[in-house]
Amino acid sequence: MKEQVKQIISLLEDIIYNFSAHDMGDNCCENISHGEFRALRVISRMKRCTMQDIAKNIAVTKSGATRIISRLGEKKLARRITDKNDGRVCCVQLSKNGKSLISKLAEKSAGKMATILSAMKPDMRQILLIGLKTFVETSHNKNINNNTLKKSSKKSLKTYK
Repeated sequence: MKEQVKQIISLLEDIIYNFSAHDMGDNCCENISHGEFRALRVISRMKRCTMQDIAKNIAVTKSGATRIISRLGEKKLARRITDKNDGRVCCVQLSKNGKSLISKLAEKSAGKMATILSAMKPDMRQILLIGLKTFVETSHNKNINNNTLKKSSKKSLKTYK
């Protein structure tokens, strides 16, 4: 299993590198950093996004998330708003430019993925999909605090077939 762990880590690093939006200078397109790109993706996926949500999802401190959002605000890609239900809570939304950038990057990634998947046999694409969904589901069910797995749902695996 030790060798499989090394192989999987290496493969995941290659996938992450090849499908992230960056260049060798750690910049994405439109002169944003990889951290800014990740924050934009988090914001785009949530209806209500707080600084704490961003910090948690991109593995930075709350003050780090605040600095990233400040830079995105200066670049006119995101804006802070006060929560309608709780004035003490600061939420973040994408600007029109931010939505456009995320859309452009998603199309670019989808194009790369379509090219790769079209070169694979259909049954291998299905195996890949099942394996990735199982991996993600297991990682989400992992209770990091006590290093035990929560109850796994075999039924949900059937839905991926």
